Amino acid sequence: MRDAAGATDRPGGHRREDLPLSYAQQGMWFLERLAGTTLYAVPMTFRLAGELDTAALHRSIEELVRRHQALRTRFPVVDGQPVQRVDRDAAVPLPLTDLTALAPKEREAEAARFLDEDLGQPFDLAEGPVIRAALIRLAPREHIIRITTHHMVSDAWSWWSVLFRELERLYTAHVRGLPSPLPPVASHYADFVRWQRDWLEGPAYPSQLAYWRKTLEGVSPLPELSLARPAAGRAQEPPVTRWLTFPQPLYDRLREISRREHVTLYMLLLTAFKQVLRRYVPGDDILVATRGGFRSRVEFERAVGFFVNVLPLRTRVPETTGFRPLLHDVRRTMIGVYAHRDVPYERLMAELGLKRPGFKSVTNVCVSFQSTPEVPPALEGLDVTLINHHDPFSGYDIDLGFYEEDGALRALLTHRRAQYDDAAAARLLDDLHRALLAAAHELRPAAADGPRARPPSPEKRETQGNQEKEDA
Repeated sequence: MRDAAGATDRPGGHRREDLPLSYAQQGMWFLERLAGTTLYAVPMTFRLAGELDTAALHRSIEELVRRHQALRTRFPVVDGQPVQRVDRDAAVPLPLTDLTALAPKEREAEAARFLDEDLGQPFDLAEGPVIRAALIRLAPREHIIRITTHHMVSDAWSWWSVLFRELERLYTAHVRGLPSPLPPVASHYADFVRWQRDWLEGPAYPSQLAYWRKTLEGVSPLPELSLARPAAGRAQEPPVTRWLTFPQPLYDRLREISRREHVTLYMLLLTAFKQVLRRYVPGDDILVATRGGFRSRVEFERAVGFFVNVLPLRTRVPETTGFRPLLHDVRRTMIGVYAHRDVPYERLMAELGLKRPGFKSVTNVCVSFQSTPEVPPALEGLDVTLINHHDPFSGYDIDLGFYEEDGALRALLTHRRAQYDDAAAARLLDDLHRALLAAAHELRPAAADGPRARPPSPEKRETQGNQEKEDA
């Protein structure tokens, strides 16, 4: 009997047909193998206020796992190489930790401790499972649900656009005692793995590879930034994160500029950060990475799995270039990159001879924009709010992510203390804020009538400076 993954039952046993890992999965698997522990856990944590039907929630989670093969996949090693093996069944226990006997403050502290410990629990990729769940009861009508997957079987789109939207419909049905309203899953991650292997043997691959060979000719990693180095004894600490919320007036101006210049907001933000990086390196060849996706084909839009690809973005940033010409250089670069985004980064590095010792990437700075709306699942009878926002582990020296959340623009900077200390990270975010303020001023629209305004007087400059401090 053959299922949608092409796996075949064997008489008297559970062994199924194995598949190779995708190129993106290979890179992640080898990095974890090198580290000797789980690096890429993806926890999703929500506070549930209201009358929770625990049995309906548990049935809904298990139905998600039954529907999506990626969540039933494990990664044993066969003949020295990792493979994907989809199990027919994979139970997901939902253990309950009841904290109602504690005082309110103690409950929150104990819940936070529990979540931290859960985040540190490793996955056994060879034996599985690659998903786990836990429920905390704070009060009769207040719970915390934590669902964690390994990043090798999920990405942001999988969670926010597929799994949580299905969870909504499943929970409503189970609460009402109805069967699942969801149609069968049309495609799985295994289908993507086969498509990718076939595509790499097809006629489009040489053309895309030629683009990258020309674009990355003579490229080298971004030099170390001339910023504060780590203090003694802190270099081995794990990466740390720092948030920045941009003032609303600045955010509004940036969106207006993006519309007027016919660029995306991300192009504008990336341009500003490239200007910032240029201040701390000796040359003008600025190479960073960004995260793209392999979901350009419609059949993979509703599939669950790890569809992320790394895309190199190379731009010349002369010190004397104005913001507008640089912005449109970045726009042209990104259009070209996105038109050639199907080449797996790991394959690209091997083809171009850009692999570095110790699995280090030629791109050591990453800048991304989270375009998937992070909307918590709407569960019947419950007020659901996201807590404990954790991004997966980053292997970059500097990893900057932009988020549009609840009508605000935020930036999350992750940095390795082995490379840059906290003061360096704070300085980069402060410089980015100032660069965006300067860009908003440089690209302000001309007066609708009359000649171009003359430079402001010293008194007006002081007033304008005070206004920018208020925006900051």
